[in-house]
Amino acid sequence: MERDVGSEPEAIAKARHTLGEELAAYRCAAGYTQARLAALTGYSRSTVANVETGRQRVPRAFWERCDAALRTGGILATAHDDLGAATRRDLRVAARQMSKAREQRLRQPPSSTDTDRDEVRNLTSAEPARLPLWADHRPPSNETGGITPRRSSSTDSPALLRAERRVTQGDLARLRGMRAHLKTIDNAHGGGAVLPMATWYLRHEVLPLMNGSHSHALAEVVAEAELDVGWAAYDAGQQQLATRHFADALRLSRAAGNRLLGGRILAAMSHQAIYLGHRRQAVDFAHAARHLTRQVGTSRLIAMGSAMEACAHAAAGDARECYRALGDTADAVAQMNDGQLDPEWLDFDEGGYWGHAARAYRDLGELRKAEECAEKSVGLCLLGHSRTRAQRNTIQATAHLRMGEIDAAAAAGEQVVREAWNLHSGHVFGEIAELVAAIEHFRTLAAIDFLDQARELLSARRPVPPGAAPG
Repeated sequence: MERDVGSEPEAIAKARHTLGEELAAYRCAAGYTQARLAALTGYSRSTVANVETGRQRVPRAFWERCDAALRTGGILATAHDDLGAATRRDLRVAARQMSKAREQRLRQPPSSTDTDRDEVRNLTSAEPARLPLWADHRPPSNETGGITPRRSSSTDSPALLRAERRVTQGDLARLRGMRAHLKTIDNAHGGGAVLPMATWYLRHEVLPLMNGSHSHALAEVVAEAELDVGWAAYDAGQQQLATRHFADALRLSRAAGNRLLGGRILAAMSHQAIYLGHRRQAVDFAHAARHLTRQVGTSRLIAMGSAMEACAHAAAGDARECYRALGDTADAVAQMNDGQLDPEWLDFDEGGYWGHAARAYRDLGELRKAEECAEKSVGLCLLGHSRTRAQRNTIQATAHLRMGEIDAAAAAGEQVVREAWNLHSGHVFGEIAELVAAIEHFRTLAAIDFLDQARELLSARRPVPPGAAPG
């Protein structure tokens, strides 16, 4: 088993320590002790403890087993691979430097031992190659709490090769303003529409500002951008990409010391876990969100976290815990007011409460309650939030359908289709396809009208295969 980390370059040692902290965070989110994770992976508790503090190197198999036990989707093993690549790159850099020094010495024989001392000083003071963290957006913390990104390679875009400069308040205001514009597009047109723009802006405008050590304020802004890109990827059906951006956002929120934002990100991860069918993980993420923010959360954040927890428990079939969480949500919603100083990304409102309640009741099979809550949530949906309105109408439609109310389900389905013409949302299109499959056996006039409209939409929105002629 690998152990010696004392001779590593400083940047590698810091990255190893950060990877250990990430393991500890996932372990805590899953509710495991070090001893429990050790039992699940077949390693000793001391090994887990040493890895979490960056004191011990372990083979890739360790990280693969941790990914499996913690259901991370392979994030830890991938980060370990990046670390190994960086270590090998450091050795190559050192070898090249020593080779150049040897050639110079052969061309010009030294007159004294000073040359040898200079060579050693140059090699030991040379900056090691940075980890390729921004290639997949995995930033390690430095000793001041900032983020140290990789050094740009020759294949990077010109934007990533900018000289380092001080980030100003104007930069932060510009990033937040652009983020708000992109979020408006996401709400109105879906993740498939905004993802290319948001990804480009993140890579070419946001991440280049991370050159060198930086403030917590910048880490916070970048975490918000990573969260938004994660949501867009999730809605566009690119789940691995979404998972990566959510994880990056969580690391950056931790570096910024923003527990509120960390709780919001964990709630998003819980939402995705429900969609992927990872019910236990969904509950774990929701619990972690509430635990992280229990001492700093405002009424609005408590309401959002409790509502997400209710949905996770409902998906897991735990009615008692779901009702408890819904009660906590209702209490927190009653205490929300416009005077609270909530960040603008925390936009949970009463409509969100009824929408989450509708989803939870539907998953528990309480269909009449689900339909009533969905109707209230649709009425409270903000004007520009087409995707949210479509999703809440879908809950109405499925509740009516399961109660045998075919015409009411078809009418709600038509509302979904009407909104969906304005959307590029893999989730909404998938839900419409499921409604079509469930309603196509019924021959009422309302059902036929819905089916005609839905099939026209799905045919128009079907992705064109690469190389095929559109239309």
